[in-house]
Amino acid sequence: MFLGLVRGSLVATRKVPDLEGAVLRVVQPVNHDGSHQGGLIVAVDTVASREGDLVYLVKGREATIPWPQPLAPIDAAIVGLVDGMDLR
Repeated sequence: MFLGLVRGSLVATRKVPDLEGAVLRVVQPVNHDGSHQGGLIVAVDTVASREGDLVYLVKGREATIPWPQPLAPIDAAIVGLVDGMDLR
């Protein structure tokens, strides 16, 4: 699991049938202090995030778990909205 900042949406008018209805977000991975970590990625949004939201994501095989079609071609998925962090 890792953190990311939603930067925008991606619109794809044609996609494989397993991704019909998927909302795609452009996400900037970030460190716990908010600094950027790598380049932008596209992730399937399973929690109705919005631009500017801090989210947590999963990548790889785990990204398909929250999606109804088990073999959908998904590399990254937003699985939660971050309400706050307590770093001590």
